[in-house]
Amino acid sequence: MQGQFLTQGPMLEAFEFALARTLGAKNAIVCNSGTAALHLAYLALDLGVDRGLLTSPITFLATASAARMCGAPVVFADVDPVMGNLTPDMVKAALSSTKERIAAVTAIHVGGRPCDMPELRKLTNERGLALIEDACHAPLASYRGLNGESHYVGACAHSDIAVFSFHPIKHVAMGEGGAVLTNDVKIAERVRTLRNHGMTRDPRTWVNAPEPDAPWYYEMHEIGWNYRACEMQCALGLSQLARVEDGIHRRRHIAGQYDRLLSGLNHLTPPPPSEGNVWHLYPIAIDFEAVGKTRGQLMTALAARGIETQVHYIPVNRQPYYESLGANATPGADLYYQRTLSIPMYPGLSDVDVKYIADSIRDVLCY
Repeated sequence: MQGQFLTQGPMLEAFEFALARTLGAKNAIVCNSGTAALHLAYLALDLGVDRGLLTSPITFLATASAARMCGAPVVFADVDPVMGNLTPDMVKAALSSTKERIAAVTAIHVGGRPCDMPELRKLTNERGLALIEDACHAPLASYRGLNGESHYVGACAHSDIAVFSFHPIKHVAMGEGGAVLTNDVKIAERVRTLRNHGMTRDPRTWVNAPEPDAPWYYEMHEIGWNYRACEMQCALGLSQLARVEDGIHRRRHIAGQYDRLLSGLNHLTPPPPSEGNVWHLYPIAIDFEAVGKTRGQLMTALAARGIETQVHYIPVNRQPYYESLGANATPGADLYYQRTLSIPMYPGLSDVDVKYIADSIRDVLCY
């Protein structure tokens, strides 16, 4: 019976339509993870041995590894040591110093704080490079254009592609899942084909069609992958998307509470304010040497009080795999990493929880 699918059925279509409408892009292609979305994006841009990627080391492994899955070299630009984001100047410096042939730049909106997309777009246009947003932390984050106009992350107003993750800890969760958003029809079509084994059922593209009307027929023109999301995941994602703005509102309230409660603490700096931040993370900066405690000791002491913390991220270029490839030094990223600690940030935190966390941090730092 037509329309009864476990994958690529009506719930997928509904979720893709809602994503594109909510974020403001013309095309949304949903897949089974954020890593798959990155891989599909890089494949669609033909990254490979002679078409490398430049990106930030302050990100999860997949941002760079998905390019290596295409055989592409990866070059790391340094970041702002306070915010952890790529800056246009850092990208320009990295492009000038590398001998690799770079075809694309991936900017990560770390923790939900948008990068300077208009200036990054200007730079990549001048260099003839594609620009990808790793927006896994930042659905509906916003930033100002050159004329002061507001843009959502995901609308691809200043990028070729925006990539999202729907992992359980993200703003929109579907167990595991991801999406590629783009305003480029050709990129969208190729991503859809690569998502499903490289198969096409579009008669307009067939080379060896057995007859004009062949409803059973398909062709494969290049290698693809099984990166499909199932209908149950898409139904969950669709329901989560309907709540995303409420979650962002709550996250912003929690960030404001933390700002107030953690201000004035010696050797601790809250993250800088940001109008368009959607606060996937709340990363505080701590001078652990001045405090007289290691980061591990502080995390253990907070865990004993029921407070789980994490570090986002170990610089990717410091991973043994990338060191073995001769990854370049990034002192700004190293400084960011040495000081950062992510404290709890999710909509389910009550104001009482937030005060308890802040009071516990104060106690642990001071004693």
